[in-house]
Amino acid sequence: MNFKDSLIENDSIVLDVEVNDWKEAIQEAVNPLISAEAVTQQYVEEIIKSTNELGPYYVLLPNFAMPHARPGDYVKKDAFSFITLKKPVYFSESQPVKVIVCLAAKSSENHLEVALPQIADVFSDESIFEKIDQAKTKEDILELL
Repeated sequence: MNFKDSLIENDSIVLDVEVNDWKEAIQEAVNPLISAEAVTQQYVEEIIKSTNELGPYYVLLPNFAMPHARPGDYVKKDAFSFITLKKPVYFSESQPVKVIVCLAAKSSENHLEVALPQIADVFSDESIFEKIDQAKTKEDILELL
C-alpha cells in the first residue's frame, strides 16, 4: 500500500473541509474511502468507538491526526485518505488538528510495517504543514508527497 498511489487511486484528497467537531472530522476523513468502496460506514463507528474508549491515540503531532481502527470486515481494501480542515478541530482539550490522514488497513502488519513508516517519512519535515496550508488543489498535495 503506497500512500500517494492510494490517494490517487481512491481520489481521496479533500481540502478545506468545514466541520463542527471531531466526530464530523472522522466522518469527513472516511467519506472518500466509503466512496472508493475501501471501507463501509461501520469504519467511522469503529473509529469513534475506539476514540471514546482509548482517547485520541491517533493524534500523532500538533495539527495532525491519523484516525484508524482495527482491521475488520468493514475494511474492504488497504487505503488512505487525506483531508485538510478549514479551521482546526479539537480531539481533546489541547490538541487542535487541521490535517487528517485516515488509514484503512486489512491487516495489522500493513498498518505497522507499511503505512506508519510512510506517514512518518512525509510528516517528519516540520515545514510540511506550512506547505499543506498553502496548497490549493489535490495536485498541490500530491506534489508535496
